[in-house]
Amino acid sequence: MLAYLDNYFNLKKSFVFYGSYHHTPINQLVHVIFVPAIFTTAMSFVARIPITDKVNLSHVVAAFYAISFLKMEPVAGALYAPVIGAMEYLGSQVLIHHVPGSIAVHLLGWTAQIFAHTYAEGRQPAFTEDPFQAIHAAVFFVWLELLFYLGYRPSEKEELGKLVKARIAKMNAEDAAKTVADTAASAAAKKVG
Repeated sequence: MLAYLDNYFNLKKSFVFYGSYHHTPINQLVHVIFVPAIFTTAMSFVARIPITDKVNLSHVVAAFYAISFLKMEPVAGALYAPVIGAMEYLGSQVLIHHVPGSIAVHLLGWTAQIFAHTYAEGRQPAFTEDPFQAIHAAVFFVWLELLFYLGYRPSEKEELGKLVKARIAKMNAEDAAKTVADTAASAAAKKVG
């Protein structure tokens, strides 16, 4: 269990996992736009769940994300922590009073991402492999992609990019082997039938 949880706090593992499902520029752009919208609207939903008189679930979730991102990449995490706080505030203090709009934006965000995966990436979303890791990684991935685009740590961007490409190649090889095996099994079933 601890090894699994390490994925949540290991930048390379988390970024390479998520990046292998988000490699095309169109899919990345869709996620840069809609992941923050989904996170913010989700804060408006979970803000309705009290933990104490003054703390609700959106506070806990935002704190978990901010702390985990600080652990994963201290500089990028420190830059992102106020943004996480702002998204939590917008969700729990403003959007909580606009439920239909929040639901609409949330659904639009998920729809746009699934569409981008289907038509731009040609691969299922990351949450089909590991839903918890995908939901956690998404929020930081889009921030890092934006920072990398702006010139942040070019050597780290290059290293992570190579690891993402290697994982994509492995996934493509596994997909091709599965297709060959499925085709052979189908042909064998037709001969028997």
